[in-house]
Amino acid sequence: MKHIAQLPVTERVRQLRHDYLNHAPMAVNRDLTCWHCHRSKLLYAEGWKTHFWTAPTLYMLRSYAEAHLLENTTPVILPGELIVGQPDFRDYTEEELLKKGELEEWARRIPLKQGRDTHYALDYTLLLEKGIEGILEILEEKLASIDADDGLQTANYEFYWCCKHELEGLAALSRHYAEEARRLAEQAQGEEQKELLALHEVLKQVPLKPARTFREALQSIHMFTWSLYGLFSYGKPDVFLLPYYRRDIEKGILTAEQAQELIDCFFLQSVTHMPAWAAEGMMLSGRDAQGRYVENELTWHFLTAIRHTRIPDPNVGFCVLEETSEELLDYVSALIADGYAQPSIWNSDAVTRSLLKNGFDQEAAHMFTLSTCVEVTPIGCSGVSITSPYINTLRILLAALDKCDDTAAFEDIFAAFRREFIDYCREAIRRENLYQLERGRNTTDATRCSVLINDCLERGVSVDGGGARYNLIEPNLLGMQNVSESLNCIYRLVFEQKKLTLSEYKKALSADYEGYEELRGYILHKIPHFGTGDAVANDIQKRVADLALETFASKTTVRGAKVIPGAFSYRDHVFHGEETGASPDGRKAGMPLNDGSNPVQGYDNQGPTVSLASTVSWEPSRFLGGTSVNVKINRGVTGAAIKALVKGYLRTEGVQMQFNIVSPEELLDAQRHPENHGDLLVRIGGYSDFFVKLPKSLQDDVISRTCNEM
Repeated sequence: MKHIAQLPVTERVRQLRHDYLNHAPMAVNRDLTCWHCHRSKLLYAEGWKTHFWTAPTLYMLRSYAEAHLLENTTPVILPGELIVGQPDFRDYTEEELLKKGELEEWARRIPLKQGRDTHYALDYTLLLEKGIEGILEILEEKLASIDADDGLQTANYEFYWCCKHELEGLAALSRHYAEEARRLAEQAQGEEQKELLALHEVLKQVPLKPARTFREALQSIHMFTWSLYGLFSYGKPDVFLLPYYRRDIEKGILTAEQAQELIDCFFLQSVTHMPAWAAEGMMLSGRDAQGRYVENELTWHFLTAIRHTRIPDPNVGFCVLEETSEELLDYVSALIADGYAQPSIWNSDAVTRSLLKNGFDQEAAHMFTLSTCVEVTPIGCSGVSITSPYINTLRILLAALDKCDDTAAFEDIFAAFRREFIDYCREAIRRENLYQLERGRNTTDATRCSVLINDCLERGVSVDGGGARYNLIEPNLLGMQNVSESLNCIYRLVFEQKKLTLSEYKKALSADYEGYEELRGYILHKIPHFGTGDAVANDIQKRVADLALETFASKTTVRGAKVIPGAFSYRDHVFHGEETGASPDGRKAGMPLNDGSNPVQGYDNQGPTVSLASTVSWEPSRFLGGTSVNVKINRGVTGAAIKALVKGYLRTEGVQMQFNIVSPEELLDAQRHPENHGDLLVRIGGYSDFFVKLPKSLQDDVISRTCNEM
């Protein structure tokens, strides 16, 4: 299958990429700070206003608004597109401007979302096999089975009604797209007309009806997903799309070259509806639902799309096993070495073992994916609430230190941190449970996504109502390594070396190390840090990690599920750092917290192998809420070196790793001359982005990470 990796990028894909990123209206979307584009927000508000006095429940009012948005969205089909569906970013018409003020006022009345929304991995099988019309028939049967005299079935009626109403809106949007393709075809000539007529045939079929071909399957799942205006994972497309691909190849209606171009176009549509700070994901290879190793033509095709499109989304994860072929791992390693910042690497069986230990069934434990960044979620049965909430562990430690004086032993300081941490987390999870309680009463996600999440249809309950099979809360710990490193520094300086008292240390922190430059220099350069293989630092980090897991193990969600933390950052380590004072690890006030699940930036200066060995010491596979281990290596590293590092890390039960292959000099030049580095991709926390699109604070954080030679 190596020949797939040699397929050239087509001129169509080159042109679409250029248009999406530079000239097309949706290119603006990369800089938006709100989720919906301006027009869709107003359409939603218009639906809200229209049905405000007639909708019996808030659930139904939201579905009325969703359907109104879908029915009134203008189809956007750009020249050369093979996969279509994107927000309408045109300027307002005069008629829209007249209504804009009133609708913006209505938009402000819509209740805000609380807690984490979307971030689910959908089961597209039902959509592909039945189409929207087939799902609507199922919903009609469900509604017909409701006993109108039995008030206890009212909530089930509401759920099925909302799903039906929203899917009817999506069906209308799909028909509008088909009509637009036909209209454009009537105005075109030659090859362009043929392509538009072929697109019209595709859109007449999907997502309304079952997908018959590989192209129809891609179009169907894209149309359903982008119209949700949220963050979702495509799961494992090299599993569920494989039958469509092979059938088309066998029939002679699809070539490998055509399939690659379709997948490239599918990838590129992420640019049209993913803001710069967001991500949608997928996982490749690993195991299927029966535990069989997955490596096939589509695995290679989707990996090749990374090279052809060179964009941050979809966020691609790659599962590595003992069975992974050397040929495939060579290709993945070469992609990483070439600086594509994708895919991230996952230890498939280590994650599966952790899922099984936490009560997931065999199928879900094999069929997991990254939620969108690095959070672990089962495919098609997930109501998992990720990064709920972000917890700044360093601020908790600083609060504990305020309560300690010079009489405190090291164990007293750790005990003070334990008390503060437990108390904080208790209230944090109570608040998340209240958010989930309210979401069960008044949903905030589009209800129709529930039809593709087991067991919502069977139970007649939405994801927000707890209808999914698995409903973990996954809080995320920011700055966990800042905590362990701070405790390490306190242990060394105050108790082991007795260089200063705790009160003197706290004075240095209050002064933000102004006047204490010698102390800070000693901390930065003389103390054995976590990430250098030091046994004491490793032990302290393990204790902090154990405390986190023990604290959340005693808690359950409002849906009766477990609370399992993650320990990574998406970009919040920068924003939380801005609000956090100086810390004992040498970090000055306002500086970023550590950037992921690896050591504090700059302290793992003994090479990547030693750093990764330290990271493995605290058993990150236990943190199903996600870990992101960032490895930055200078340009010129070979794929063979990357491959060796990956193999070694996974043998030690490492779970996830991701690479920035870039030099500090290149990053600094990109800051000074962004016009020369528009395609420079970097890993942030659990996702990638164009370096020049990042705010300077995030750019500085990426630059600050240790860059290793190999």
